[in-house]
Amino acid sequence: MKKLLGLLVILIIGFTSCEGRKTQGQALSEDIEDFKNEVKIEKVIYKPANYVEREVDTLLYNGYRVKIKTYSDMDNTVLFTEIKGTVNYQTYYRNFKFDILVEKDGKRIYNEHFDKNKINTLLEFNSATEPNNKDFDKLGILKSIEIDDNLSFPDRIKIDIMYAVPETDRTSLYSLFINKKGIVNVDRIENN
Repeated sequence: MKKLLGLLVILIIGFTSCEGRKTQGQALSEDIEDFKNEVKIEKVIYKPANYVEREVDTLLYNGYRVKIKTYSDMDNTVLFTEIKGTVNYQTYYRNFKFDILVEKDGKRIYNEHFDKNKINTLLEFNSATEPNNKDFDKLGILKSIEIDDNLSFPDRIKIDIMYAVPETDRTSLYSLFINKKGIVNVDRIENN
């Protein structure tokens, strides 16, 4: 009887001491999750961080002079967000504007200013009608613009333009041809 009474006392103590408390590890994990859900830190990043301007002035063998001025559009950006832990990274990629001036034998034959809207029209970036260019009209930013000084074009110049969607491998490459009368033709080279 004493053994049974002793076993009963041990069982009562055992059941009353297990009141469903959490271990320190469980409590810490729950506190960390609560912190992550309650505290949101936003980090805003601009790329490029400051105004950037680049001007190229090239005189070609065939009598063409080409000036390309590229500069960041401080009012027009593309936003990408990524949450890592409790930090919400908001990266704003600035679009670029550019000016192209072409002279042939000292006479101005082409002078144009391009912004995001104008380049969308010229390169036919339209998500609704062109599935290969999906979202380039909204997300694509100027990756590069350069003069092709290929010697096989005695009567025109060629400017290569690449647009890309940041944080992806998607690119779109075009060639802009300007002849001696200032007429522009655009050829799509490749889309990824």
